Amino acid sequence: MVSEKINLVHITEVAIEKFKTMLLDAGDENLYLKLSVAIDGTQMHYNIDTVDTELSGDKIYNYKDLKVLINEDDEELLSGAVIDYIIDDEGENIIIDNPNLIQYDGSDDGGCCGRGCCFGN
Repeated sequence: MVSEKINLVHITEVAIEKFKTMLLDAGDENLYLKLSVAIDGTQMHYNIDTVDTELSGDKIYNYKDLKVLINEDDEELLSGAVIDYIIDDEGENIIIDNPNLIQYDGSDDGGCCGRGCCFGN
């Protein structure tokens, strides 16, 4: 069952369309976008993958027919995050602005691990 839990993470319209295209290009209409977080000491790493099955603890979030899986263990760290997709002079990037991660990099300004982390194509 797909639940409407859009307020956990905000995904911009541009990012939703890019992710939908990515899933279509993968050639399987049953794929999910899986969003997860890993903490390695003071480093925060985001993972955005395509998967075809739910794992124990995964919850399905529906963003305009884009099915996103987030494991319940990652919900607190991702709550309130904003995911955007931009194209600029540096190329195409996924930008994640996450107010929950400011403390994880040990700096007062949030550092790359908290705000504005980029994932290039």
